[in-house]
Amino acid sequence: MLPSFILQKIPVITEDPFLKYRPFPENPSNPFTKHWHEIVVSFVFYCLVQLISAPIFSIIMGKNYTKLPKGTRVNFDVHVTSMAQCFISIVLFVLHLSNTHWVNRLDDPVNSLLGSTDFGEMVCAVTVGYFLWDIYVCARYYSLFGIGFLFHGFAAMYAFASGLFHYGQPWAGAFLAFELSTPFVNINWFASKLPAGTFSEKTIIINGLLLIFTFFIVRIIWGFYAVYQFAVDMAYSMDLVPIIMPYSLLGLNFLLDCLNVFWFYKMVMIAKKKALGQESTRQASKEASRKID
Repeated sequence: MLPSFILQKIPVITEDPFLKYRPFPENPSNPFTKHWHEIVVSFVFYCLVQLISAPIFSIIMGKNYTKLPKGTRVNFDVHVTSMAQCFISIVLFVLHLSNTHWVNRLDDPVNSLLGSTDFGEMVCAVTVGYFLWDIYVCARYYSLFGIGFLFHGFAAMYAFASGLFHYGQPWAGAFLAFELSTPFVNINWFASKLPAGTFSEKTIIINGLLLIFTFFIVRIIWGFYAVYQFAVDMAYSMDLVPIIMPYSLLGLNFLLDCLNVFWFYKMVMIAKKKALGQESTRQASKEASRKID
């Protein structure tokens, strides 16, 4: 949990400013029909970011972009979209931390899982829209991304969609904290794939150190702690929900945490090779990009 003096600086937001833009239905019968437009707009937005990435960076970067292999250009556009998504998610993560159901979880653990607000539903809807795009990309370019990333997309979409079933919604912001490491992951990928000299060696080294540090804090330390606290809260409401919901979410989150441990181990081994002079900075960055693409 965050210190209270930090939470006091974050406004408590419960209303969804985008509900009034839903074209239909006038009286939705469930959260999905209530927020369907936000899911669709989110999905379309990320499709458009990916679509306009190519013409924009063709102008900005010229041959440094257009001469890249086709698969690398596709991956470049995907990482540009991921960069847009991570900054949106970080904003939502910060704003959702003040969710009263999550802040008061020690006094009311049942509602830390079953509580709901319109803003929390919007956070989940927007994130579901992103992972729908992610699934679409992983399926369309399956040869590039493989089964692992496709599974990750489905697992993450399921986890955030559960918030629209009013289960675990107050925790959505807490789990979006993982995105704090994503900018450094993306920069590492760009540094490894773009022509030598695009990024200075100093920039690559600093980014690599920040990547290892943030990844360890938010995806390992916070990741396992959050899953443990998630499980603690689940014990108070097991008899109030279908049993598949808590067990599936707990299992998926634990597996993703284990995957993060594997990725972190690979990053540390790559950094060790660099420190011992067995790899150049660019080679180390390229190898890391393959591990945490």
